[in-house]
Amino acid sequence: MLVLMSMTGASFAHAAGRSSWAVPTQVDIERGNGFMVYGMFGNPGECTSSNKFYVKKEHPQYDKIYSAILAAFTSGKKIRTYIHDCETVLWYSNASVTYNILMPNGDVQIKN
Repeated sequence: MLVLMSMTGASFAHAAGRSSWAVPTQVDIERGNGFMVYGMFGNPGECTSSNKFYVKKEHPQYDKIYSAILAAFTSGKKIRTYIHDCETVLWYSNASVTYNILMPNGDVQIKN
C-alpha cells in the first residue's frame, strides 16, 4: 500500500475523516488550479458535494499525488483519502457548493 503524507495547518474544516475505498472513475485537471477525482468515495468532510475530492495545485506533493491517482485510475486500483476540509471550487459550481479538499495534512492510500 502506498501512503503519501505531509503535515501543515488546516483551513475551512467542517469534519474530518477517511473516504471509502473506491476506484477513480474520472479525473479532471481544472485550468491549472488543481484536479478533481470522482468515484464512490462518500463524503468524509461532510461537504455539500460527495463522491469526489479536489487537490489544489499548491499542495506540496501535487505531482506525486497526481501520478498516484493516475496510476490507480489506469490500473483500476482502489484509493482512499483523509479529508480535513470542505471548500468551494468555483470552476465546478457556485460558492454555496463545497467539495472535499485533500490538504497537506491529509493522505492518499492505494490498494488492490
